[in-house]
Amino acid sequence: MSFLMSAILSLSLIISTISAQCLTGNDVPALMDPGSKLSLTDARFDFALDSLKKTALIESKDNLFFSPHSIHQALTLAYFGARGTTEGALKQALRIPQQLSKVDVQRYYAFEKSLNQLRSQNGSADYEYRVANRFWITNSKKLRECMFDFFDDQLQVTDFRTNPIDVRNRINNWVSNMTKGHIRDLLPPNSITEDTDLVLANAVYFKGLWAQRFDPKNSKRDIFYASGTQNSIVTFMRQKGNFNHVVSEELGAYILELPYKGDEISMFVLLPPFSTARTLQPQDSQEPRDGIRQLVERLATERGSEELRQLLDDGMPPREVEVNLPRFEIERELQLGQLLHSLGAGELLTPGAADLRGFVADGESSLHLGDAIHRARVEVTEEGTTAAAATAIFTFRSSRPTEPAIFNANHPFVYLIYDKHDRTILFTGIYRLPANSQTPI
Repeated sequence: MSFLMSAILSLSLIISTISAQCLTGNDVPALMDPGSKLSLTDARFDFALDSLKKTALIESKDNLFFSPHSIHQALTLAYFGARGTTEGALKQALRIPQQLSKVDVQRYYAFEKSLNQLRSQNGSADYEYRVANRFWITNSKKLRECMFDFFDDQLQVTDFRTNPIDVRNRINNWVSNMTKGHIRDLLPPNSITEDTDLVLANAVYFKGLWAQRFDPKNSKRDIFYASGTQNSIVTFMRQKGNFNHVVSEELGAYILELPYKGDEISMFVLLPPFSTARTLQPQDSQEPRDGIRQLVERLATERGSEELRQLLDDGMPPREVEVNLPRFEIERELQLGQLLHSLGAGELLTPGAADLRGFVADGESSLHLGDAIHRARVEVTEEGTTAAAATAIFTFRSSRPTEPAIFNANHPFVYLIYDKHDRTILFTGIYRLPANSQTPI
């Protein structure tokens, strides 16, 4: 039986057990909107770029690394149980087209879940990739039966009141196991209390080897020109070979693809032109106008998003390029609550405002949320890349570039890890300066 046929059969079995009126009352189409798969894939892509732009504004000086896919998945879980203005805000933040119903989103979620399960079972000799979602919901409220039908083992009824510390440890252990120990202690002490009644979590893990490995013998220490006066000596990985490479006039950046073995997932590096000129923003802003700010703003426009999507999906012309890329390791915790507010979904975390009655039976009071956390880690070496991320939403009370012969990433750049199979940006980041900068000059 083919992979696709197995996925379709699994999807049919899942959908057949779902109450048609679980999510949207009588607003249930007989069939999934035929364009919903493409629309929702595009929506997730735009969400990733919008999140990158807004996160870059929140953290404008330090390195960034996060998984927009993990955040999108966690917010989608909340969307399934949201009602009223909370549902509307999440639908807008997730970029879900207005013409699609929640059932369309639910069916696509079930379809992707089946594909990911089969993909995980079949595995790959070239890379490791896993993504998982899980709810922990209080046992003090009666839940909708259809939620058990749809989410199955992703939904864990939990006794938060008896031993909240134990629950926190179990959630953190799940995240650690899913990310192979790369994300530990995601939920900090006192984040889970007797009053917690809902935790939504997502974990993503990826480990891939370069299709063209960097030879450590060629690595060399040189200057990385960071913002301001923070220039440092770092180790650059170097190699010369044929790589997909283009100069995007629309984005104002050199773009290089570094594929991992298997050619399904690649790292794309977006490098603005290097300039020693430092001009300040008008009036009171002391923020230097570097190429990163302009690049992420262009990426989040409709034309910029279309340009990037076309380059990622349709490919770029290969040419001989000499690549210089820093070897780096970054672990970052994202101010997710601030990001949600900037995305227009802050109501989800507003006490007394969030409406999550969709998870519970009629007559039960709404579940509540209080905070959100996201942490991601990446390690880029001569052999390849290891990246992991986890998101938890939980409750508690208290100028035109010229094409270079050398792709020299010796100044700040944007990078993303893209899954061509699912057309999904798994991870993205901005490398502005070496972590624990060595030998500043």
